[in-house]
Amino acid sequence: MKRKAEIALRVATAVGGGYALAAGTAAALSLALPAVQDRAEAVLTATMAALLPCVLTVVMVFAAASARRALAWTAGLTAAVWAVVSLLKSMTGTAV
Repeated sequence: MKRKAEIALRVATAVGGGYALAAGTAAALSLALPAVQDRAEAVLTATMAALLPCVLTVVMVFAAASARRALAWTAGLTAAVWAVVSLLKSMTGTAV
């Protein structure tokens, strides 16, 4: 893969994958945290905590050995987080 194409793939993976992972993390935490916090506090905590996976995704994407490997890791983690969201939705009976 050419250098410009690899950098473009890394940037797209960092932006899109970071956003999808952060959104999934926020959704999962906002469904899980009301067991220990008020609903409004749980959503605020989940939103703030979701920034960490976004930043870590950007770091991981540019530290990976190849752009395709970074894309695969990001897609896998995002799919796992959204699977947890789906499981929590079915367990709690709520919608996000």
